[in-house]
Amino acid sequence: MLCRIGITTNPDKKLKYWQNKLPRLVNWKILYTCETKSEAQTMERQLAHRHRCEILPDEKGGEDAFWHIYRFES
Repeated sequence: MLCRIGITTNPDKKLKYWQNKLPRLVNWKILYTCETKSEAQTMERQLAHRHRCEILPDEKGGEDAFWHIYRFES
């Protein structure tokens, strides 16, 4: 299975999006919550490298939201 990591400001909406796109999605987890997008992006890259996961495209969003780093397999 392919490990994937991404960031989002709305984990519930993002989970539904990926479930529709990838019906075999398993092991959805929120790994961390960050106060800024740049902090989340840095941690996302580190985790992707450590766990050998594909980094998903960033969503658009402001710096004033909490950013959640999520991971799943498909």
